[in-house]
Amino acid sequence: MTAAHCIVVALQCRHAPYGQLFSYSDVRGYDMAVRVADHKYTQRGRPAYNVRVQGIIMHPFFGGTSGGFDIALLKLGREVKRSSLTEYACLPEPEFTLPVGYFCYLAGWGFIPNPPYAPLAVHSETLMELRIPIISADLCKTRNLFIKEQQDVCTHGAHGMACNCDSGGGLHCFTENGSKWVLYGVLYHGNPACYGGFNVFTLTAPNVDWIKRVMNANT
Repeated sequence: MTAAHCIVVALQCRHAPYGQLFSYSDVRGYDMAVRVADHKYTQRGRPAYNVRVQGIIMHPFFGGTSGGFDIALLKLGREVKRSSLTEYACLPEPEFTLPVGYFCYLAGWGFIPNPPYAPLAVHSETLMELRIPIISADLCKTRNLFIKEQQDVCTHGAHGMACNCDSGGGLHCFTENGSKWVLYGVLYHGNPACYGGFNVFTLTAPNVDWIKRVMNANT
């Protein structure tokens, strides 16, 4: 799972349909791959490995005038198995919510903020992690008027901001009863300065029925 706008960027102005499975290699002429079990991407060889993306489907409502639905699914060419370096996060139930103040985690190889405010022109070589709290929709709207309360969730940037190229990363939350990791959201917006403000995620719970339909139709 990733953000639909990341797919649009990767297509580089080539057209691909929303809501329909398509082949990235057919559109762009070369393959897309998912990197698995990696921590420092400049180091080559095992245990990290690539898995070819066989197909992509962006949410059918993405790109509409009302905004939102910034989510896409990747169909992999083979199964990714659990290991000491690779673990699954569960999909939430459609009505699953977490309270304001609950801490979750985001990871990525995006740019590292270079105080004051300007990002470096290079990505982090090592996978970075943020522990960030959920905030209310009302607070988030003070900076991001476009958010949709039933579709989006925000986290506070005072505890750490995502930066350029972190988009599409998952907001992973350990459930309140401590039983499992849940993929609570997908990052699609932050402060372009990578400092202050709020991180905005597309909620997965309202899209679970669509996700399951797509998975069942393309197994």
